[in-house]
Amino acid sequence: MHPLSVRNRPPLVAVFCMLLLLGGCSDFFVPLDALVSISIAPNNSTIQPGKTQQFTATGKLGDGTTRDVTSEATWTSSTPGTATITSAGLATAVAVGSTTITAASGGVTGTTTLTVSTQTVVSIAITPTNPTVNVGQTQQFTATATMSDNTTSDVTSTVVWSSSNPAIASVSAAGVATALTPGTTTITATSGSITNSTSLTVF
Repeated sequence: MHPLSVRNRPPLVAVFCMLLLLGGCSDFFVPLDALVSISIAPNNSTIQPGKTQQFTATGKLGDGTTRDVTSEATWTSSTPGTATITSAGLATAVAVGSTTITAASGGVTGTTTLTVSTQTVVSIAITPTNPTVNVGQTQQFTATATMSDNTTSDVTSTVVWSSSNPAIASVSAAGVATALTPGTTTITATSGSITNSTSLTVF
């Protein structure tokens, strides 16, 4: 028999407790309702001086689910001279430059970059293009603007979204379309005088 017999092996419970005391297993025990990460939307956006940008924070929990933590997060701007931000996540562009927007809650943080530029939108691209969904499903659209200096910016939350046939599919201010009845509708994103569209087919 092996020198360390079954009788002499340390009980598993004792080993488990010893590991806990030593801190060796601390990383394996994350409360299911605890925040493990925060993502901010939109990501890397660009606005002009004097304009505002509403940010939202989504927290991922230990059980893999997500929840909106926009109102409970502490919002900060690394360069308030470029853009300020309220406790509700609403940023106001002050001067040309870039700043890091941070949302923090329970020791967990998420960041994104906000660029303030005098450049104007010259075109908008919508993704995905011509998607197909079933009745009752939703489809998130994203709008990406190309600026006059050839840079790009996520403008999903700042464009005006519309559906040519809301009876087939409606679309929210955040670009989320909800399929209602079979058919095809045109989803349009508008920023000032610049627009672009894509079709959404519902089965």
